Amino acid sequence: MPLVSICIPAYNAEPFIAETLESAISQDYPRTEIIVSDDASTDRTPEIIKNYESQGVRLLRQERNLKLARNINAAIGASSGKYICRVDADDLIEPNFISSMVPVMEQSPSIAFAHCACRLIDVNGKPLGFQRSIHGSFIRSGLQEWDRYVFGLKAVNIMMIRRSAFEAVGGYDGRFDYSEDWKMARDLLAVGDVFYNDQILASYRVHSVGKKGIRLLQAREHLLQLEDMQQNWPSAVPHKEELLFQARRSLAWSLVSSAAFVDAEEARQVLEFLPQYGDFLGPRLLAQFIQNGGSSFYRVYNKLKSLLRQKIKKLFYK
Repeated sequence: MPLVSICIPAYNAEPFIAETLESAISQDYPRTEIIVSDDASTDRTPEIIKNYESQGVRLLRQERNLKLARNINAAIGASSGKYICRVDADDLIEPNFISSMVPVMEQSPSIAFAHCACRLIDVNGKPLGFQRSIHGSFIRSGLQEWDRYVFGLKAVNIMMIRRSAFEAVGGYDGRFDYSEDWKMARDLLAVGDVFYNDQILASYRVHSVGKKGIRLLQAREHLLQLEDMQQNWPSAVPHKEELLFQARRSLAWSLVSSAAFVDAEEARQVLEFLPQYGDFLGPRLLAQFIQNGGSSFYRVYNKLKSLLRQKIKKLFYK
């Protein structure tokens, strides 16, 4: 049975890291190593991790803050498994996560990475809903699926990566500290296939703890993502300009929506990026609405829309 490296990047994850480590330790797959790279945390994260060293958890301490992408690369660089299980320090994996992925990846060497359906949970672990693909489980050509993954995984960023594929693409791109998984997914799809497992094998935590200023970071990185897609679009993937137009419009909507969830000054800074996405009427009108005091109304609308979406999903995924 091949060794699987569970690699966990951590930064100021004191409220969540113990539960994440428990989920990693509880895997029913017999050959794992667990490596946590602490990115110069200023809270009790490293102390908590040390409590698990007797259970096989290895702690790497970074002397300076590397940011997310480079910290993930550091954890993976210290590992040796044939497969890399990337889990963030606030997320959870079910006991059969690895054992459900490895046999399929062993049988299909062309698979570059795998991911699964996920449960969405809040800061306290309360279920909020789930994220799943409408297509069910599949193994598909990376280039055929490339355009569907331009914004990362359809069911969040908890993933299994074949080490040879990870090395082929050169690791996570250090330019991205919020959306590094989008770039990684596209890079991996260019060199191999993707396996999606429709079992709910992980939990993705939706929260704002320690994420102050994330909206501005999103705005900058989304523009970088668009630039990267423009420059590195695989020649075998058709309809480049049409799909890039759709990507710009979608990210413009996302940018304006995010401005409704921050204070007025940060909203102003976020919306300054809008012209760089393109001239889209809908996002421009929504931006004006938010700037004229409509943020609270939009937040209510967004919450109701999210609740309705989850109710519809429950009807399809019982």
